[in-house]
Order: sequence, then C-alpha cells, then structure tokens
Amino acid sequence: MENKLMLSLYKKKKIGLNMEMVFDIITLYGDKNIDGIEFNSYNLDRLKKCAKMCRKNNFLFRCHFPLKKLNESETKKYLNCLNDISKELRYKINVVFHSTTEQETMEEKIEATKEYMNNILKFVDKYNINVIVSLENLNYNHGTRRINIDKIDNILSEYDKLKFTYDIGHDLYDNKIPANLSKLQIEKINNVHIHSVVKKEDHHMIEKDSIDFEQIKQAMNNLKSINYTNPIVLEYAIDYLPGSRIEEKIINLVKSFAKFREYFMKKLV
Repeated sequence: MENKLMLSLYKKKKIGLNMEMVFDIITLYGDKNIDGIEFNSYNLDRLKKCAKMCRKNNFLFRCHFPLKKLNESETKKYLNCLNDISKELRYKINVVFHSTTEQETMEEKIEATKEYMNNILKFVDKYNINVIVSLENLNYNHGTRRINIDKIDNILSEYDKLKFTYDIGHDLYDNKIPANLSKLQIEKINNVHIHSVVKKEDHHMIEKDSIDFEQIKQAMNNLKSINYTNPIVLEYAIDYLPGSRIEEKIINLVKSFAKFREYFMKKLV
C-alpha cells in the first residue's frame, strides 16, 4: 500500500491564509497527489473549518499541536475541540507534540517532557478524547539542544499509547545522514515529517538540486525497508516557498507533490 502524502499548513510568521483559496488551489493543481492536511493552529474555528473541508474533499485530517506555548486551560480546550471534530470525521485524529525546551540540561528536558506527555495522556484517557498522541523528534536549533532521535526513546519507552513522529529534516539537520531507527521507534512510528535544510534553516521545499537530496532519498528507502505505510507529511514553511504572493506560494507547494512522488515514491531502489 502506498503511503498517503499530506500537506502541512505551517507558517513561521503571521501570514493570512484563506482556507477556501487553499482547497481551490489543491483542486486545480494537485488533488490527485495530495491525500490530506496536517494543520497547525490554535484557532479552534479554523481547525473546525479545515476539518470540515477535508471531510468534504475526502482528505485525511491531522493536527500539529501549536508551536506557541499553551497553558493547561488552552491545551484542554484544544483537545476537546479535536474530540468534537473526531465525532464528525468518525476516526481518531493524530496530533503531533513537541518536547519541552525551556530547561537547561538534556536530563531536565527529558524529565519535563515525560511529565508533559504524562499529563496529556492522562487527560486524553480520563475524558476519552478521541486522539492519538505522537511525539516528534526535534533538532539542536540555534545552539539550543533539543530532543532528537538519539534521546527520544527515553520518553517513548515510558508510555504504551505514545506514538512517534519521525521528522527526517530534523534528523538530517543534526546528523547529516538519516539515522537507523531503533526497534522502539519502528514499533511506534505513525507519522513522518519531511523537508529540506538550507543553511541551517529547515522546512524548505525539497527539490532535485537540494543539498540533502540523496540523504532524503536514503531516508525514504529506509522507511520502505521497515515497511512503513502510514502518512508522510511534506512540512514546508509557507514563508520559504517560492513566490511573491501567498497564492503563488500555495500553488508551488501543491505542485511540488507530483515531483515528490516522482523522486521518492516511484523510484525507490
């Protein structure tokens, strides 16, 4: 079975994004190559709207927990909103979380993330929230050590229901070549993020002349070798996409899916 390819609606800066425009562009330029959307927003009305449009277009809907830090009350509102959405969609919604980064030492980051995941999973279990919680490996961004492939098993091993989002771009950011996933990571992997790294900036579009093209190809072959069949999310920051207007950027994003399939999904060797 071929992996579903998902589009990530992710931006670093505040850029106005019209959901109707996004779906119109997908229909015009690439609906046959895109199977779903992973949405990153705390705007609950926009979450509901995106999910409704995904259902209408027969797209898979997944979420990335907002990058801005939410307090406990906001987090619970977000998860309860996803629970309501899941009833409409009639399936569990995968939601990707980051580890915590504020602590000084790696040991403190690991322990704080364990506590964070424990609280999330307890809330999900207590109130029967219909989501799947998946923890993403990060990179050592701007000199700040964050929990990447080499440390994430310390957290994944603590919780049976905690899944794993493998971010290939973050892996390559630190390690230059794709890691051999551990037995635990292979057991828990249920989502993949992929993007190129340009001059220590990740979330760039993957192109044939990308400096890490061969490494990305190897990472995709590694996924094939472990029989990975879950979704792959092209996680490109809208800010970095070519084009002067938001419409141009989204068109280029949508068109890139056909190239990705050609480069990595039909020619795996």
